[in-house]
Amino acid sequence: MGTMDSMDTWPTPVTVDDRGFDLKAMQQLRRSPSATPADVAPNPDAVAPGTSAATAAAPAAPAKVGTREKLANSMILVIPLVSALAIVLCWMRYADSNNGLWLGAIAVILVLAAITWISSVKKAFARAQGHLATRLPGVIGYGVGIIREVDVESPFDENGVSDTVAAHLVLSVNPVQGPNFQAPVDAVYNTSDSEKLTVGAHGPVRYLRSDPENTVSIETRLNDARIRQIYQGAAMN
Repeated sequence: MGTMDSMDTWPTPVTVDDRGFDLKAMQQLRRSPSATPADVAPNPDAVAPGTSAATAAAPAAPAKVGTREKLANSMILVIPLVSALAIVLCWMRYADSNNGLWLGAIAVILVLAAITWISSVKKAFARAQGHLATRLPGVIGYGVGIIREVDVESPFDENGVSDTVAAHLVLSVNPVQGPNFQAPVDAVYNTSDSEKLTVGAHGPVRYLRSDPENTVSIETRLNDARIRQIYQGAAMN
């Protein structure tokens, strides 16, 4: 990849279909949940600070969910059921004896159940995020897109000058790992930004590894540190 004076030189689109891209990624993940190619580049969001995306090791194959983790996840359902049963029993004892201690026991059960259930939910989400972080690099790839062809629609319409214009771009993508490829991208930009859409302008992109030429999307969600990792990885590829 040729030398670049700065990162992310192209303008940011007005709208990016992040939800649509994420949906396709999740669908791909469900179809092949264990697909983790040997040449996968790490997700920039998962790279440790100070480690470039190019030098970080490829992610390990996702581990199977163990018995201990299944039991921990089941606590999300077990805790409410056991708590409800204990509360019913305490209420029946209170109804028979009219002893206020049983009401206190109910209050204690509710507090303990709430604390343990919230803790279980947080841990379950943390485990799920960890599994997702190890699997997504096998589905989503990152790279630097360089504009090779650009076709911007005229901003003039029946109402005068439009605030936004549609642009069709043909990008040459330098991925963090893997061969270079070309891909089309359609996006909407502010009219004032469309002048920056010139041949040679570049910026970060993402794509699905299963079909890179047809799934390239302009990346707008990463911070400067992550974008720098993408540029470093693409330059070293």
